[in-house]
Amino acid sequence: MATDLDHRLSTILDHLKKGHEGVRVLQDLAVVYDMKEALSMPVDKLNQIIVHFIGDMYLGLEGKTSSFKMLPSYVYKGDANVSGTFLALDLGGTNFRVMSLTLDCGKVVQEDQVKYEIPSALMRSDKSGEELFDFIAKCVKEYQEKQVASKAEGLGFTFSFPVLQHGIDSGILITWTKGFSTKGVEGRDVVMLLREAFAREGVKIPVSALVNDTVGTLVAGYFADHHAEVGVILGTGSNACYWEDVPQIRKLPSPSGWLGGDQKMCINIEWGNFDSINQNVLPYTEMDNEIDRQSPNPGRQRFEKLISGMYLGEIARLLILKLVRHGILPTVPTQVPPFSLPSVAISEVLRDESADLAQVRAVFYKLYKYELTTGQATTIRDMFCCITLRSARLAASGIAAILLKTGNVKNAKICVDGSVFEKTPYYKQQMEQCLDEIFESHGITSHGVQLVPTSNGSGVGAAMISALAKRAPTSS
Repeated sequence: MATDLDHRLSTILDHLKKGHEGVRVLQDLAVVYDMKEALSMPVDKLNQIIVHFIGDMYLGLEGKTSSFKMLPSYVYKGDANVSGTFLALDLGGTNFRVMSLTLDCGKVVQEDQVKYEIPSALMRSDKSGEELFDFIAKCVKEYQEKQVASKAEGLGFTFSFPVLQHGIDSGILITWTKGFSTKGVEGRDVVMLLREAFAREGVKIPVSALVNDTVGTLVAGYFADHHAEVGVILGTGSNACYWEDVPQIRKLPSPSGWLGGDQKMCINIEWGNFDSINQNVLPYTEMDNEIDRQSPNPGRQRFEKLISGMYLGEIARLLILKLVRHGILPTVPTQVPPFSLPSVAISEVLRDESADLAQVRAVFYKLYKYELTTGQATTIRDMFCCITLRSARLAASGIAAILLKTGNVKNAKICVDGSVFEKTPYYKQQMEQCLDEIFESHGITSHGVQLVPTSNGSGVGAAMISALAKRAPTSS
């Protein structure tokens, strides 16, 4: 598809043939096209990525050195024809949610939730884990009393901190993040801490599952459609999970809850870390390497740094500064500090399809008092398209790798949540087109793979996992 830059090139060449001055502009375009090429993701490159991706999946499942953790969730693919009322507790920051979900034969018939704010004092190191979890238990008790949720049959606990999980209802906190430093929690089982707090407060709900939000996204989609094969988060961060045959999880020869046979367990890949060990396949630009050097975790999460919302705006900022250094864009009149260009600005730029790109120019004037011509705004918009297109195609390559590894391509449903997927113009369509190209290169036509927007995995999904945990896994 021809872009505005392609049309400009044709115009410049026409002027050169007529003797007009255009060499400088042609040199500028060469820089832009070089940058576009560095961001491009042709199918041959994506297939190279897919081969390495699948190899790392196998290594992780075997417990060997891999960029993927391939974490067992102990959530088994089973009969979702469940009825009853289940709670979800979602703790991932300064606020937490309590949700009630009523299911009738696997379908949501009633849903309710309340948010609570955690006092900042309870997040500090001079407070104990017992104090923090007692506060949470009191809020759950209050919710029960107000919402008449005392008949809940189980609770799924979404705990969005690094944990080492040994079973569906057990996990050790490795380290606090997100500003928490509450003492006496690191190195302990957070489910046990919650159960003990419930006992002290008289809350009589069994905590039946410890949940990862990506796993919750897949399970929420699975309850809606049993063809759900992969869960993906494409937001501030990025991750994926999928159903894996238990015998393939060779590092876990006899996992908790497994009844034997070829049942499937959800595996949390932690795909954001792909290629972070050897760094020999992802196409890093100078902008990507700069972001990695300045990050708090250099050399890690390299895949996430190419595709997630936390970094797309920063890639765009560094790209603009490069265009300024080359004289392609004018000097910015104000400072352009790191992470001052939010990813939401990229979406605003991409939505503008007007002839004069007034919205694009307004975005940059608001951010930096930066006055752009329509031609300069066109260059920025074209480059932002390249950044988000690269993200979409890389995400699609990861999904394709998972489906090719499992062999579950036909009519697979991919459950996707996150602001990048939901709010970036054309992102979903770009992923779909890329999947078509990849599968066609493998001789797979009419694959029927669908990307299904699936929100609230940390809430609805957690309650549904609690429902799955209610019964023993069955072969499927």
